[in-house]
Amino acid sequence: MIEKGLVDRMCAYNKAISDSNRMKMIKILGSHPANSLNVSDIAAILGISQPATTKHLKIMESVGLFTRKREGASVYYALSQNALDEYRALLDHAFEHAYSPCINDYDCATCPCADTCS
Repeated sequence: MIEKGLVDRMCAYNKAISDSNRMKMIKILGSHPANSLNVSDIAAILGISQPATTKHLKIMESVGLFTRKREGASVYYALSQNALDEYRALLDHAFEHAYSPCINDYDCATCPCADTCS
């Protein structure tokens, strides 16, 4: 992920999964063997066009939730367990510290704790 700090990383993940088709893609890719589905397969399961599917896949890949592997003319996608684990850990951390006062007056740009926000 390119984003720095807990807040930016959380927002990037939340923005990426904020579409119902992208949430469904997590389930689809998570319930199939890694690198076994291509754009056509995913589009057919979702009942949406290939261009729309490609757009959604790129958004999810941009935050690291999906990986892709090219084999010849086809590109196969997989759910990134590492990114999913990071998202879940960040979400847990954010809620664990929700009631902690901010030591930097909510100025994330200059906060020494921006990476952990604790």
